[in-house]
Amino acid sequence: MGTQGTNRDESLSTGSVCWADVSSTDLAASREFYSGLFGWTYQIHSGRRRKHYLTALCGGRPVAGLSGAPVPAGYPAGWTLYLASTNLARTAQVLGRRGGRVLTGPTDVPGQGRVLLGVDPTGAVVGFWQPARPWTFRRVAPGSLYWAELDTWNGPGADEFFANLFGYQQRQIGDGIEVDYTTWSRDGKTMLGRLEMSESWADPDCVAHWMLHFAVEPQIGTDAAANRVLVLGGRVDIDPYDTELGRVARVADPSGATFALIDPTDRVDVITDLAAGSARVDDPYDD
Repeated sequence: MGTQGTNRDESLSTGSVCWADVSSTDLAASREFYSGLFGWTYQIHSGRRRKHYLTALCGGRPVAGLSGAPVPAGYPAGWTLYLASTNLARTAQVLGRRGGRVLTGPTDVPGQGRVLLGVDPTGAVVGFWQPARPWTFRRVAPGSLYWAELDTWNGPGADEFFANLFGYQQRQIGDGIEVDYTTWSRDGKTMLGRLEMSESWADPDCVAHWMLHFAVEPQIGTDAAANRVLVLGGRVDIDPYDTELGRVARVADPSGATFALIDPTDRVDVITDLAAGSARVDDPYDD
């Protein structure tokens, strides 16, 4: 997964984002799509167990992984977020005791630690890494992961579960009714967001999921990047809209894996019209 190194953009503290990867029904098509969208290049792994896994690089530094098969088996193609854990055995126990479940693992990854995939009590798939050593994972810069948000029908339940798991402190930054959005922090550092879905804008059949936001080049902007998604064979699920975090569009790659584009330099101070999927959120990196 992440390439090892002594320099890193995101420290692997407990509960921090440490990796993200996307499963694909057509690895070659996904590779071309993300290369065309973000300029990613790829490191191809050798060995029978990893021949269908690529590490994506942006500016020569790892930003994500691409897998040639849905993980875990039986789930649709999609993005998976990984959070750092110092004790995967305890993580698995908390999942089981508090209404979640383990899907796979813990599994040893030679030289990189152990990994576990699970489902939280609100139904969202999430991964956990117990790293063997530090690695490089580029964050925030254009072409890399900027922000991760759990979209769920049970906001309070998600807040409680992850607070018990990692000791996150929550801060409500919506009104708690029309917009129920909390940020999760640890040791004074804002790490993640949680948005409670509403039937006014979300499909009632939509399951809880992590929405990963990837930064676009400010010179290109979210609107042009969303148009590029269409040219490359993806789709736009929610047209670009303004938030205090930046200008956002929700899109999908050719395999159907959904994610968000964001230009964090294009922000609004006050949102007066809540577009579908938008939220009155402040910049998590201003804390």
